[in-house]
Amino acid sequence: MDAWDRLIPRDSSVYREFARLHRIAHTLLGSPVDRWSGDLYALAPGTWGGFDPRTSAVRLAEDRVLRYLTGSTSPDDPRKQAQALATVLHEATHTGMATDAPDEPNAVRSAHSLGIMEGVAELRAVEDFALFSRTAGYRDLGYFQPEYPAAYSATDSLVNQASGISVPRRQLLDTVFRGPGAMHFDQFADAVLRNRLSEVVPDRADHRQAVRAALIPSLAHPYWPTIRQRPLEAGEHLADEIRQNLNAKVDEIHRHYSFTPRTVFPAESPNAAAVRRESPERRTGPEPPRFLDGQAPASGAVRAKPSLGDGARRIGGPAGPKVSLRPASRSTE
Repeated sequence: MDAWDRLIPRDSSVYREFARLHRIAHTLLGSPVDRWSGDLYALAPGTWGGFDPRTSAVRLAEDRVLRYLTGSTSPDDPRKQAQALATVLHEATHTGMATDAPDEPNAVRSAHSLGIMEGVAELRAVEDFALFSRTAGYRDLGYFQPEYPAAYSATDSLVNQASGISVPRRQLLDTVFRGPGAMHFDQFADAVLRNRLSEVVPDRADHRQAVRAALIPSLAHPYWPTIRQRPLEAGEHLADEIRQNLNAKVDEIHRHYSFTPRTVFPAESPNAAAVRRESPERRTGPEPPRFLDGQAPASGAVRAKPSLGDGARRIGGPAGPKVSLRPASRSTE
């Protein structure tokens, strides 16, 4: 931990309130995963907060988050309190989601998944905020802006592109909110398959895994690893390019199965190590490193602090669209 971090005593009122909010966020999500160690640290100014996967601790800014965890709505500045609660919900999404899936052939074990994980966490902060804040006893809060507007915009657009009759938006959201993070692209690819290709691709595991693997490169845009630092326009550009690439790949898959319906669509699974483990005779060379090893973890911290790992929310990000979070106007389906 850094010298300016302060461990919050577990018998303090702010610790008990964060623990209560954390339990509510996990109960609403219904995730069996809880990676939080129980340690909560107060941060000096410089970031909103973060979840550190190395220590499983949560760190939150004392001035911008912890001071607003009072158990009820603040009459003085409900907008700032809304941002504080959104940060709690963001971090609770990370603690309730496994990051890696080393044995899954379609896991994307790269910084692309770290980028989309931040988009998913921001998206949940928006989508579930009304229900979360009401359940926790904080009512009539104001507006907040997503701290990662490009990641939020791109992920929201991806949900819209992938959802449909077979996998509606809320069902898809529930799936991606539970993770694992390395499977986000496969989860979106599965929704595209079920909504747009279910009558084309044979209902066989080998065909469907191959089609999802073929769709993943269209979703894993080069902007994802750095999406947190990019402005809103970059998220819109990413979403537009994904739409074009995805439509082209769906058309290609349609043509393939129109002419050769019994032939598995040719595709390479992104997690070659898992494929080799499934086929030992194909295994060559040493196993690749575990996901996140040797990488700079996702971070929004300033002042050249060590990375917070997945879940950091920084101060002063590019301005994004204002999102209304008034309970009366938000859907909680």
